[in-house]
Amino acid sequence: MHKRSILTILLTILVFSAAVVLGVSSVYRVNAVTLEVSVISEVAEEEADSLQKKLLSRYQSESIFFVSKRAAEEEFAAFPYFRMVSFRKQYPNRLVIEATEDAEMFAVEKGDGNYYILGPDGTILGVRGDTANRSDGAENILVTGLSATGNRGEILTGDECIRPLIDFCAEADSRLNGLRSNLVSVEVMKPTSSSADISFCLVLREGVKADVRNPLNLTQEKAKAFADFYLSLDTDERLGGRIEVTDDALNPGQVRVFYSANG
Repeated sequence: MHKRSILTILLTILVFSAAVVLGVSSVYRVNAVTLEVSVISEVAEEEADSLQKKLLSRYQSESIFFVSKRAAEEEFAAFPYFRMVSFRKQYPNRLVIEATEDAEMFAVEKGDGNYYILGPDGTILGVRGDTANRSDGAENILVTGLSATGNRGEILTGDECIRPLIDFCAEADSRLNGLRSNLVSVEVMKPTSSSADISFCLVLREGVKADVRNPLNLTQEKAKAFADFYLSLDTDERLGGRIEVTDDALNPGQVRVFYSANG
């Protein structure tokens, strides 16, 4: 009799616990997802709305105690313009996700009449037939001379010059307070003989051009030297001529910069 009483008590506790868990679980099921996005273009507002609906569909009715950030990351992968910056639970049943929109910077010639549209870090944000920035309509920096490949959401690959070019531009961007407002295009020049160097040929909006020799070596140092030298030019000098950035043959590991008015 005593054993039966204990068993009855244990079963009662088990049933009660199950009821409590089920009750709590139903209260703490996700029924709302708030997506807060810092957008810089009208197109992004539509994309953000679509992403929010996909996130809600993905998480709806899941227990908020067990939701995974990874599921959100999988949904974000289809929206390469957006980067998730925070993921938090707001009890009892809401998820709050914050994201930012990546700015377009480069339009890389694809070879079929289209362009890879890249963010500052080389992520492929899209593929289009024009080079206009989707935020302000002005042209993105045109990049030619690369053998490139990749899909939306991936880092552009396929050419040894891609990473040095992105690193060069990132350093110059920080020093020029916005590279896209200063730089029109970059042509990657490949050597036609074993004695020649790869070069980045830059066209600045004010008119002056720049040749960066052997940019795969001392990449950031050459970017600093280029940007600082450009900023030091007089207004008239910026309207034409050519800046040359190269290795200093007399001082290994150093960079030499000079300007030619007739370049």
